[in-house]
Amino acid sequence: MKRQKILSIGNVSVDIKAYSLEEDTSEAYRDGTIDLVPGGVGRGMAMNLNHLGLDSYIYSAVGDDIFGDYLRHGMNAEGINTKLLKTIPGQSTSLFSVMSSVGSRASCIYSTKILSNIDFGDDAVSFIESEHIGSLALDSNLSEETLGKIYAYKSSHPELFVFQNATSPDIAGKSLPYAKSIDLFACNEFEAAAILGEEPVMDISTVEKFRALGFGDFIVTFGGRGVLVAVGADTYIEPPYSPVEVVDTIGAGDAFASGFLMGFLEREPVRNCIRYGLVCAKETLLTRQTVSKRLSRDFVMSFLQPGE
Repeated sequence: MKRQKILSIGNVSVDIKAYSLEEDTSEAYRDGTIDLVPGGVGRGMAMNLNHLGLDSYIYSAVGDDIFGDYLRHGMNAEGINTKLLKTIPGQSTSLFSVMSSVGSRASCIYSTKILSNIDFGDDAVSFIESEHIGSLALDSNLSEETLGKIYAYKSSHPELFVFQNATSPDIAGKSLPYAKSIDLFACNEFEAAAILGEEPVMDISTVEKFRALGFGDFIVTFGGRGVLVAVGADTYIEPPYSPVEVVDTIGAGDAFASGFLMGFLEREPVRNCIRYGLVCAKETLLTRQTVSKRLSRDFVMSFLQPGE
């Protein structure tokens, strides 16, 4: 089988995860755990897709700092093509922090200014064409100008497959001007609410509302309730593969999208694609990392029933 080539364009960051078992009642200092892990939707997609057997490329930007070196070396070690990973002198690598404690909602803060250096100029286009890359995986951290350039290129190269991730509720709406050009879109229930202007439900009404906005094929994940997938005239609603214990939820949605894409790009039955995605999401819920090292094409496909 010819290996699919896919370029992930978007955020590469270091994630700072802080959690305390002590309830936050006085905004005081409290004991807990702090983890620093490599993150970013762009990196997560590139890593997962690489583990799943695709030829994986990354287009992003990091600073000339210890975090940038850490991220670059990690992706190089995994065999991801980093020729489009820019190092920007004098700028800081993207950081994402999430802080949570018992009894309170998580608080997330991010700094992604360096991503303005992702411009989709002639160098990127030349690289895509010389490498014969057939698919792009975008996150919505990209500037509106960069997204415009990508979809302008897509309009003149309709054979190019474009997947876009909503990324977060505050920037999910960036996808709206290009809804009709996106081959596959993915969001979670909170990002869907930001796009629709109302809380989504797991039924055909949500499909109709997304289609009215111009979206074709898309995925909406609903956390512990499962996933809604609309492809062509068909709608699928599936429960999650729930692990015994959820260690961390960050990265699970990207993992689902990666597993789904693995099958979707090979034109496998949609139910198979959903199962691949659910397996990837489950494994990612079991690690504090944003990507599970257990994922591989053989591992994911082993969950199919005989004859499927």
